[in-house]
Amino acid sequence: MTVGLSMSAVRRQRGLTLAELSALCGVDRDDLGRYERGDMTPRPETVQKIARALEVPIAAIRAGMGWTAQEALEDWERSGDDRLLREGIEADLRASYGEALSLSEGDIRALLESVKASIPALIDHMKDTRPEQEINREILASLGVEDGEEEQMRRLALTDAQWEQVRPLLPPENTGRGRAFKSNRLMLDGILYQMKTGVSWNSLPERFGRPRCVSDRLRLWSGSGVWEGVLEKLTALGVLEDEEKG
Repeated sequence: MTVGLSMSAVRRQRGLTLAELSALCGVDRDDLGRYERGDMTPRPETVQKIARALEVPIAAIRAGMGWTAQEALEDWERSGDDRLLREGIEADLRASYGEALSLSEGDIRALLESVKASIPALIDHMKDTRPEQEINREILASLGVEDGEEEQMRRLALTDAQWEQVRPLLPPENTGRGRAFKSNRLMLDGILYQMKTGVSWNSLPERFGRPRCVSDRLRLWSGSGVWEGVLEKLTALGVLEDEEKG
């Protein structure tokens, strides 16, 4: 039985819905559903949370998870012999920097320790089922480094002063009929990002929402004559150059 089927069986035995289990273990309800359907594999710490919430041993729900059993160590790993790892590092250095490269014993030992220290984080990364972009942002944030895409969005977005001059030219977001439009400022920043970077609409960063919404807003403003005045103001403010107007 897979972990998802085991989880589902135990949950139903306890008479819990996905929403109730989510409230007990702190795991997103949709993710729980994906685990049970087999669309995603939970991380070890997630299985522990779910098991505690269901009040069962971890073994009751983790059957079939390939990473639950620790693989046997090779002799050289068990004895603490770094010979193979050392040979691999030295071969890679020679391939990258040439045979003439010479490192002191201290430098090599420092490299060995650095590689070994990175292994747990690498394993956790391999088990992480989140999108790669989300993982990278978390890593950059933990290092105090700004994500390149986030920095670019910030740099290309309108300043508060620029927005205050453009805002009166745009129609209201809430006309009183139906749902309110998404933020004019967010949509305009998305349009400017596409115009300045040249990316396809479908490649717009997630921050701007659905790409179709952004492109539709431009089409709406263009069709109603609003966009012409906005373009003139953006050009006057130095936000857009002539070659960026497309």
